[in-house]
Amino acid sequence: MDIKQLEIFCEVYRHKGFSPAAKRLGLTQSAVSQRIKALEDELGSPLFDPENRSSPTAAGDYLFEEAR
Repeated sequence: MDIKQLEIFCEVYRHKGFSPAAKRLGLTQSAVSQRIKALEDELGSPLFDPENRSSPTAAGDYLFEEAR
């Protein structure tokens, strides 16, 4: 995990979506999705609900609180 991944994660969390976060960060939605997927793989837990990707899981809530 690196600081860029946490920055991207926090933007997705704050803006409740991958596209708004990507726009704010000047990245493509695909790049944001790939970074979040890599972070989820590294942590071994989904950070956003697989059915509703704008809704964080308990692990996502925890990570956001710790990252702040």
